[in-house]
Amino acid sequence: MQFKPNFDLLCSWDKAEKIANFVDSSPFVAVFKSNNKTLVYMADDHGLNISFDMLDHCLGDEFGIKPDVFLIEMENAGFEHKCRARGFQVNTLAYAAVRAVQKHIPIVFADLSEEEMVKIVQGGFPDKKIDSDDVHRALRNGPNPNGGVYRDMWEYLKLRRDKFMVENITTALNKYDTVFVMFGSGHYTVQRLFLEDMMGKPEYITRFKNMRGDFSDIKIEPIKLCEFKD
Repeated sequence: MQFKPNFDLLCSWDKAEKIANFVDSSPFVAVFKSNNKTLVYMADDHGLNISFDMLDHCLGDEFGIKPDVFLIEMENAGFEHKCRARGFQVNTLAYAAVRAVQKHIPIVFADLSEEEMVKIVQGGFPDKKIDSDDVHRALRNGPNPNGGVYRDMWEYLKLRRDKFMVENITTALNKYDTVFVMFGSGHYTVQRLFLEDMMGKPEYITRFKNMRGDFSDIKIEPIKLCEFKD
């Protein structure tokens, strides 16, 4: 059986069902299984400590599912410029890339490149002189309802990014038996109906082992050094 993408099932940010309606917290993992194919979708909160635990948990031996390929929400361009001076531990996506390389897992940068994003926004807003700075402003603006034209650019671009992402997922599933994905949890809300139509309902995982130690017996009792004086 070959999976075929139904892009009509992608929805806008405004119409996407909220995370709290189908899983109790973010970040989380959704495990889809269909026709001897497995998709492990790590819905990330970029830079959040628990997201690092989520990644290490899913790539650990205890998880029991070994990836054939790893799709990461990074530009399908060169990797060198994607890490800040503090290194791979700052951003979970960059961390995911190096951890996959350490484990000899093929990786795919499954997001549009900056050049592609600029061309897309230029095509959707032909009356404006769009450059890379405008795209960065749109990406930073996100779903802010008061964002004006940059909010409109963000919505226009996001749907096309999601289309490219799920096209990568479909292609990977048709080529490999076990596919790992690490995209932002917001992308999952837009893609969820598409994924469920293709593979059925997933199993959700929201609890991850603390990879830095057991703190269950720690009681925190801070001391007070001074009182606030207005």
